Amino acid sequence: MVRNLFEVNDGSLPDIFVEDLTQTEIIEIYEWLMSQAQIARDPTAWSPSENRDIPLREIENPIRAYFAGSIESVFHCLSGLSINGVLLPELSVMIEPTAVSFDYRMGPEWREPELLALFHMLRSILRIAPSARIFHAHEGLSASPNVEFSEAFNLYVTRSSP
Repeated sequence: MVRNLFEVNDGSLPDIFVEDLTQTEIIEIYEWLMSQAQIARDPTAWSPSENRDIPLREIENPIRAYFAGSIESVFHCLSGLSINGVLLPELSVMIEPTAVSFDYRMGPEWREPELLALFHMLRSILRIAPSARIFHAHEGLSASPNVEFSEAFNLYVTRSSP
């Protein structure tokens, strides 16, 4: 599979991008993720109307607040994200106007069960947003998607589709 993109911690935070999304798809994806996980630690988001950082935990629905313009960003780590009974290593999620992205710390906790669970999570996202473009890139290199990851994910989707 693509273990080489995950298993050795080189200090970078590679990204997985889900692009070409509508606002409705982003909301549905985020709400699905949050039904599977919790916000880790104590992230904040800037509120222009209150002129201060507000803890995300104090915001009833961060994704809807983001699209309403009440906060400027949604970026935080996901804790306890379990897919098909497999606890994924910590991922961060970042919301943009037409995309959702995840970054992760590489390391030995990314074994085959975790990678399959990650691919299952991404396939679930693809079911919510069938026209989405999903790709992996090394930190800071979103213009250079990793072909190996794309081929492996596409093969997984093809083989696991009903």
